[in-house]
Amino acid sequence: MSAGPACTKDLFFTRDTTETPGRTALAAPPYGEQPHDAAAADARDPVDAAGWSRTVVADSATSRKHPAEFEVLTRSVARGARGAAGFGQYPSVAAMSTDQDSIVIGFDTEFVTVDLMDADRVWVGEDEHMVRKIVSYQFAAIDPLDDSQLRLCAVIPRSYRGPRGSRTARLSFEKGLEIAIMSLGLHEHRLAVGWTDKGVSAQSAIGDDGKSHPSVWFKHSPEGTPRALPITLVAHYQHADLTTFVDRRKAINVWNQAYPSRSKTLSDRAGWDGRRARWLDGRAPDILRTVISASAGMVSNKPARMVLSGENWRWKLPVEVSIRDTMAQSGAEPLKALGAAIGAPKLDVPGDWITRMDEYFDLHPAEFLDYAANDAVIALEYVSQLYGDHRAVPLTLPTAAAKAVKGIIQDELGEGRDFNTVFGGLHKVTKTREGAAGVDEQQLDFYRVRALEPIDGAAATWIHAAAMSFRGGYNMSAELGLFARVTSDFDLQSCYPTSSSTIWDVDYQHPDGVILKTVNNADLTLSDFKSPLTPFLGFVSFEFPSTVAFPSLPVPVEGSMVYPLTSGGARGVWATGPEVWLALTLGATVTCQIGHFGRVLTDEHGEPSRLLRGAYKQLLDDRARAKAEFGAKSFEQNVLKLMANSPYGKLAQGVMGQRGWDAWAQERDAVGGSAITSPWHASMTTGLVRAVLLATLNQLHNLGYSTPSCTTDGFITDADLDVVDSLDLFGLDPIWRESRLALTGSQEMWERKHQQTDLLNITTRANFSRQPAGVLAHGGYKPPDGIEQDSQADRDLMYELMASREGALPVTMKVFPSVQELTRIDKRLDFAPRVVHREQTIEFDRKRRPVPDGMSVDVIDIDGVQHEVAHVHTVPWDSPEQATLGRSVDQGLKEWDDDLGEPVWIRSPVRRTVEQWKDYFARLDALLDEDGSIAHAEQLEHIAKGIVIAFRQEIIDIPWLHPGQPLADRLDAFEAFGLPRVKERFWSHARSKAERQIDIDLEAIRPYVEWMQTIDPFDESASAGAS
Repeated sequence: MSAGPACTKDLFFTRDTTETPGRTALAAPPYGEQPHDAAAADARDPVDAAGWSRTVVADSATSRKHPAEFEVLTRSVARGARGAAGFGQYPSVAAMSTDQDSIVIGFDTEFVTVDLMDADRVWVGEDEHMVRKIVSYQFAAIDPLDDSQLRLCAVIPRSYRGPRGSRTARLSFEKGLEIAIMSLGLHEHRLAVGWTDKGVSAQSAIGDDGKSHPSVWFKHSPEGTPRALPITLVAHYQHADLTTFVDRRKAINVWNQAYPSRSKTLSDRAGWDGRRARWLDGRAPDILRTVISASAGMVSNKPARMVLSGENWRWKLPVEVSIRDTMAQSGAEPLKALGAAIGAPKLDVPGDWITRMDEYFDLHPAEFLDYAANDAVIALEYVSQLYGDHRAVPLTLPTAAAKAVKGIIQDELGEGRDFNTVFGGLHKVTKTREGAAGVDEQQLDFYRVRALEPIDGAAATWIHAAAMSFRGGYNMSAELGLFARVTSDFDLQSCYPTSSSTIWDVDYQHPDGVILKTVNNADLTLSDFKSPLTPFLGFVSFEFPSTVAFPSLPVPVEGSMVYPLTSGGARGVWATGPEVWLALTLGATVTCQIGHFGRVLTDEHGEPSRLLRGAYKQLLDDRARAKAEFGAKSFEQNVLKLMANSPYGKLAQGVMGQRGWDAWAQERDAVGGSAITSPWHASMTTGLVRAVLLATLNQLHNLGYSTPSCTTDGFITDADLDVVDSLDLFGLDPIWRESRLALTGSQEMWERKHQQTDLLNITTRANFSRQPAGVLAHGGYKPPDGIEQDSQADRDLMYELMASREGALPVTMKVFPSVQELTRIDKRLDFAPRVVHREQTIEFDRKRRPVPDGMSVDVIDIDGVQHEVAHVHTVPWDSPEQATLGRSVDQGLKEWDDDLGEPVWIRSPVRRTVEQWKDYFARLDALLDEDGSIAHAEQLEHIAKGIVIAFRQEIIDIPWLHPGQPLADRLDAFEAFGLPRVKERFWSHARSKAERQIDIDLEAIRPYVEWMQTIDPFDESASAGAS
C-alpha cells in the first residue's frame, strides 16, 4: 500500500504539481479523457514472464448498461520462512485462540493522491472532488490444497466506454470478494462445504414451501448442505484500504437526483442486525457500515453476511466476512516492521516511483505487482503466524489477550465457578431475573452492552462505587526550567502488570454480600486499614497538612486531575483504598460521607486471592521463554510483550462510560466492556500505582531531592538509583517487590530509562535534552517532515524551540479522516489527508501552583544568542477552587478548529523569562486575594462590572469594546480574560446614576484593562501572548 499516516503506513505522498512543466500533475485523467492503457501490449510481456495469468471481468455496481472493467492477474508462489509451530502451544498464546476456522485473505491496495474536480465522478460512486486514484487491489491466500504455497490476485481498473466517453471506476466490495473467491480457488478449501468452482447451487436454498431461504447457508445444517464461506479479510490500516471500494449509495443518490421518475428506493438502514452477525442490504451493500475503530485499526465487531451473484442465476456465493486490521494486532507498528518480524520483508520501490505508482505500473508492471502483492502477503502471514493457518482472527490483539487472561483465570477457578461472577460480580441477564441494579438508567454501560448485570444489590453498589473511583495515571510537573546537573528518568518495571498482580480480589459470592461495612459521615483513620490494599471505595473530603509536598487525592478540575491540599468547597471525591491510606499516612484528615469496605476473597490457603497474578505470571513466563527460544527481538517475544501490556486497558474498557462511533446505527453509542472489564480491578490498579509514585515523590522531597516531572509510571529526579531503591515508601515498597518476585523471580522495582545533564522541563510530558541518552517528550508537538523522531536533529530543534519561544509554535500537520468521517452516510469522506496549519502552545499546565520563592534564572546559548529561562518551583494548590482561578490567569484564547475537530490555542502568554513569571504572579495575587477581603467569585464579578462602568463612563478606553462586533460577542469575550460575562442589561444601564454608585477599584481592574488593551480577541492576526 502506498498511503497512510507516517506512524502507521510506510508511505503517503501527494503528487508535486510543479514537477514537470507543461504536463498535468494529476494521477487520474478528467472524466472523458483517455488515460494511458495499463494493459498496453508493451507492458504485457514482463507480467506474463513473471507467471501472472490474465482475465478481464466486469462490475455492474455503478451501471448495468456500462459496467466497469477490471483486469485480474493471478499467480501462485511458494511461501517464505514461517514461524516455529511450537509458539502456538505456549499456554497464553493458545488461550487467545478463537478455536474457529476461517479462510483468511490478505488484502492491500495501491493508490496515488490527486486533486481533481470532476462532476461526472459521482456517477461512479466517488466525490466530484477526487482525492485519490486507485491503481490496484491485491488479495493473497494460502493455497487451499497446499499450505506451502500462496495464491495471489491483483485487480487493475481498466478504462472502459461510458456514456460520456472513456472512464475508470472503483471496484465494488462484493465484486472484489467474488474475484478473490474465484481467482484464488477458495471453493477448493476444506471449509467450502458443498461448493463447486461456480459456487453453490441456488436450488439448495429452496425450502419445502418452494421459496428461497438463503439463511440456510449460514446455519449448522445436515452434513453435505452447502455452507457460506467464513472469510476474514485482513489488511494493514483498513482506513486506507477498505475505503477504496465504490460507494454504491452515492451512485444511487446521484441517479435518483438525475432521474426522479425512475428513482431507486434506498433505505438509510444498512441491513439487518442479529446477535451474532449482520446481513447487509443487498440493494447497496456497504461494508463500511459494519466497522468500528479499535486499537488503531478498522475492524468489524460482527461478521457481515452477503450472498454474492454467481456466473448466472443458478449459482450463488454466500459468504460471512469479518474485517480485521494488522494495526490492531501489532500495537500500530508499521507494515515494514511486521514484515521484518515474520521473515517476509516489505519490498522497496526505487527512486521516487512511490509517488507515481500509476506510472510505475505502466512502465514496470512486473516489479509493481511484486511490490503490491507482497503487502497483502505480509498482512496474511502476520496473522497466520500469530493465530495459525486458516484460523479466525480475534478482533484485536488486546481483545485476544483479554480472552487469554480470562481463560487462564477460568482454568485456575476450575469447573463450577463462573469467571464473570467470581471476578466481576456479574452474571447473564435472564428474563426471569430482576436486575440488581434497578432500572436501566442506573445500569453501567460496560455490563449492560454485554447483557450482564450485578449478581445482587451489594455487588451493584460496589461496582458502581468502583467505577466512580476510577482515575487515570498521575501526571504533573513540579519544577520548571533548566537542570544543569545529573537527572534520571526512572520507570516502575512492568508497572500495570505488577500493580494488577498485587491487588486483592473481593468476594462477590459471600452469603452476606461483597460489602463488609458501610461508613457514613465519619472520619477515617489508619486503624480502618489493615493494609494499603484493604478494599475500600468511598466519597471523601480531605485536608492535608500544608507541609505535604505531594497530596495523594485527585480532584477533577477543568478536565484534568489536580492534587490539592484540601477538597475545598467541593463536597468530596470518590477515592480508592491505597490513596486514602497514603493520605492518612501523610497526616491528612479524611472524612467519608459514604464509603464501603469490601470482603476479601481468599484462596484455599486462606490467603488473599490475586486472580490476575496467575494470568500475568503466565504471560511474563511465556515472554521470557520466547526470548530464550527465539531471541530478544523476535516476532514471538514482541507479541507476548504486547499481550502483557494489553490487559490493563481491557480491565478499564467501558468503565468511564466511553462512547464511540457506531457506523451501523450512524450514531455514537456506548463502547461496552471487554471480556475482563472490572471497575474494581481497574480502579485499584491505577490507585495503587498513583500511591506508589506519590509516596516516592514525598519521600524524595523530604530528603531534599528534586522531582521535576512525573508521568503515569515514572518520574524524573536528581536522586540516584541507589537512593530511590532505598525508599520504603511508607510500607508500599515491600508489598510491590513481593509481587515483582512472584512474577519474575526478581525484586527489582525501578528501571532507569534516560539520564542527562541538560534537562529542560517545561510542563507535563514536555521534557527535553540534547543528549542522545536523555529524555525527549515533545509535549504533543510534531516536528516538521524530514526530521526523524528522537534523532539529534529532533533533539536540537525541540530544545532550541523551547528555550527561545516567544509565543505559540507554528505547526503543519496532516490530519486523516476519522472512522466516523469515513463511514457516515452523509458527506462521507474518502481517505486523504488534510494539511492543517495551526499554532501550538506549550506552557506550564498549572496542575500545581507556581511560586516566586526561590525563582532563579539560567541562560541558554543558541547560535550565539542568549536566551533567559526562569527556574520556578511549585506547591500544591490549596483547593480545587484556587486551582481553577489560578489556571484562569493564563487561560488564553481558544477557537474551534474544524479541521482538527477540537478547540486550539490562538493566543496564550509565554512564561519563560523571570519578568514573564513575575507578571503571572502579580495577576495571580490580584485574582486570589488571599487576605480574604473579597470572595473570589465576587471579586471577579466586581472587576468585570467595574471595567464596563469605567468604559461606558469614558474613564478607560478598550478599542474592541466599541461597536463593531455584536454586543453579545463583546460581552462573551470577557471570559477569555478570566472574567465572568456581564449581562446586557447591566451594560445598557452602566451610565445610569444607580450603576455609578458602584465603586470602581481602578487598581484592581488595571491589570485586566492593560491586558484587554493589548489583545483584541476578535483580531486573529494579533501577535501571540500578552504582558
